[in-house]
Amino acid sequence: MENNIREIKEKCNIFSKCVDVDLDFQENLMAYNDDMLKIVRCCINNFVVNTDYSNGTLTVYGKSKIYLTYVSETTSCLTTADFEEDFQKAITIEGNYEDVVAEVFVMNKYSNFRVINQRRIDIHNAFALNIRACACQPVQMIESVPDVLVRRDSVKYFSLAGTAYARAEFEEDAAIPADSEVVKRIINTFSNVHTDEVKIIKNKMLVKATAEFSLLYTTDTDNEIIRKCEKTVSISKIIDIIGIDEDDHAVVNVNAGNMYVKPKADKNNELRMIELLGDVNISVSVFREISAELSTDSYATDNEITNTFSKLNLNTNGVLVSDIINEKCTFDFDNINITEVIDLSLNITDGKNLELAAFIRNEKSEVIFISQKKEISIPSFSASAVYIKSFDYVINSSNQINVRYLIEYTAVKFEEKAFHVLSDIKVSDKPMPDSPALVVYFAKEKEALWDIAKKFRTSVELIKSENELREDVLDARRILLIPGM
Repeated sequence: MENNIREIKEKCNIFSKCVDVDLDFQENLMAYNDDMLKIVRCCINNFVVNTDYSNGTLTVYGKSKIYLTYVSETTSCLTTADFEEDFQKAITIEGNYEDVVAEVFVMNKYSNFRVINQRRIDIHNAFALNIRACACQPVQMIESVPDVLVRRDSVKYFSLAGTAYARAEFEEDAAIPADSEVVKRIINTFSNVHTDEVKIIKNKMLVKATAEFSLLYTTDTDNEIIRKCEKTVSISKIIDIIGIDEDDHAVVNVNAGNMYVKPKADKNNELRMIELLGDVNISVSVFREISAELSTDSYATDNEITNTFSKLNLNTNGVLVSDIINEKCTFDFDNINITEVIDLSLNITDGKNLELAAFIRNEKSEVIFISQKKEISIPSFSASAVYIKSFDYVINSSNQINVRYLIEYTAVKFEEKAFHVLSDIKVSDKPMPDSPALVVYFAKEKEALWDIAKKFRTSVELIKSENELREDVLDARRILLIPGM
């Protein structure tokens, strides 16, 4: 009889690394924009749109959206401009793999700028790509061989069932407050996106998300007044992911992508509307819990054998975790006297920092932009989606803002463990010496019956029967009677 062989195909982790990306841009204002007198805020939103693996190279494709708020030299009022840059990063992955899938998350680090002249600005953009690539590494496993005892160990692990990048577009109008003068120009947009619902059916996933926008605009008056308008947009997207099923676990990250904002006329032909147009980027990782039996050892009672093993990496002790963090944080701004917060945003950056960004008025009634990061305690997971669901704030003193925030996260946690499975067994024609009919053995605590049975070339079942045992591992030291085969 031939050996019973099964091929195990699991997507295993082949590459985990945080890759730094540094980009330099030269941006020029369009001809119809006013010249820059002073830059108030330069914000960059980096996001991944796709990945591709070919010939040992993983290429990450993404976009950098640059938003600029500045003081116009012509009007001395705030105005805005935006730019879009594509980026790609090639990462070498050693080894010959097929069917590589990659999870890539952007962690913004910092950006700075230098004004060259009244129409040109040089921008440095620094961020990191947190990359985890997986690929199938087929392993041959012996399940049974005639006249050979094979050890079978039960194991549970998380398998990567599928990944996807998708884009959900939105197009909405926001009405300005009824008591406001009409819009002249948009000067800033804060955005926050979070998931509301994730539902999996066979080969498909439904993602529902909420995008919250806070917009600052100036009024069309002699002395431009800064006003605020808020809009909440519901987003729904069905994503095709072949191979997933309703019992799988999903980690879904949603982030603001492209965004275009401009004043729009209402039915009375007055600029009392703001048009929001753009998309939300969705990154999905789907995990499946699998129970399996692995062949990890073998021996024969009558003949010598040679075992050959192959390495198999599995994500064991996997759990799905969802929780809420309700905390507060204080931000101190030296040498700034805050008299009014015009608009404020709170976001999570680098996976561990809480970033406050705000437009405020100082004691001179000047509008300035402030920002600060604070490291907060967020549990570490193998894959996670972390969102700020809500927050509120108060000005505690002239240079201090207190923030209370609610963070919600969904994550999977597992431990990567290497198993050595039987890939080949060769049975020798040379017979082994006869074993004794009965042996007295002084067993140790926590000793496995398999190891004892292998040592004396008998079976676990015979040892259990002879000694009235139920478990495969001894809970204490004891004397055993070891029967021969």
